Amino acid sequence: MIYLNNAATSFPKPKEVKDAVVASFDYPLVHSSRTGFEREEEDIAYLCRVRLADLFNVEDPLRIVFTSGSTEALNLAIKGLSLDGSNVVITAIEHNSVIRPVKTLEKEGKISVTIVECNKNGYVYPEQIEKSIRDNTRAVIVNHCSNVTGAVLDLEKIAKIVHSRGAYLIVDASQSAGAIQIDCKNWDIDLLAFTGHKSLFGLQGIGGLYIKEGIELKPLKVGGTGILSEILLQPEGVPIHYEAGTPNRPGIISLYAGVQFILNTGLEKILEHKKKLYQILFDELEGNEDIEIYSPRENTSYSNFCFNVKKMVPEEVGYMLESSFDIYVRTGLHCAPLMLPYLGVAPWGTVRASHSYFTTEEEIYKFTDAIKKIALVTKKI
Repeated sequence: MIYLNNAATSFPKPKEVKDAVVASFDYPLVHSSRTGFEREEEDIAYLCRVRLADLFNVEDPLRIVFTSGSTEALNLAIKGLSLDGSNVVITAIEHNSVIRPVKTLEKEGKISVTIVECNKNGYVYPEQIEKSIRDNTRAVIVNHCSNVTGAVLDLEKIAKIVHSRGAYLIVDASQSAGAIQIDCKNWDIDLLAFTGHKSLFGLQGIGGLYIKEGIELKPLKVGGTGILSEILLQPEGVPIHYEAGTPNRPGIISLYAGVQFILNTGLEKILEHKKKLYQILFDELEGNEDIEIYSPRENTSYSNFCFNVKKMVPEEVGYMLESSFDIYVRTGLHCAPLMLPYLGVAPWGTVRASHSYFTTEEEIYKFTDAIKKIALVTKKI
């Protein structure tokens, strides 16, 4: 099997992740503050926050709150801010994890939503965002890296624009976390949502939200915390204010091991390998008249190769890859429906091949050979 759907869920995971999760079954999966087994600074949850802070350049690890993934993190950010009566700006490359929460608030009459266009490769120009900001815009939400084409936005420039207009910047880093550099401190990011099961190499069901110092959110849920049980309201302070309920300890353990693997290996080394594979994909397929490529050569994560075989719907290509070549990709709209008209791929969407650090050059060449053979079918149509 050749697995090229890492933008959905990374596979395989590093051996270190598997070993850490398996080893966790040899001791109680409990929080130190609820048992007294360990000191807080030695607890796996705190250590995981520290490693994430190292990766994202966050000064205070406790400003990183664990969630079930980007969807919950984005809901916490969007619904936690006081946005009633304001305008919210999003982009055409957003995932439904952003689109649906803001459109629901708009339907309820609480906010208005402005959508910024993208170009044919899924890139959003900061100048277009600036033009879309209104006097009553309170939040701008951007996808750092398109989960469709892999286009990467200039967060540092966007943050300066957003803050000059007095708004918050919420970043969806689902695709960029663990794949490319993120600098929360120097880029001045207000809220950054991430998920663990993609390029951070963790299990499904774990993710988080970075909340900049000084920003207070209304929690999505309240309840047990294991400490301060005498308080009848949700305890204040981060991260406890936002982490009611039983934590996903296996997920946190896997996330810690995944981030540690990235830090030990080196983000630049991981990116260089994927960049090499990305170059092969372009070199092998860009000149084929039967193939339409939507991913950009530059301003990209070098992780997503988005394309279509002309005269074939994406599902047909995906089926042929799986049934005839044992190659697994993703086809369709990729939960980003606003991009369709800009890419010119309505109503069927695209084929997305997403490799990882563990994908080999041999596998990429087998994939490109398979696509060339499938493209020959169009000659007979």
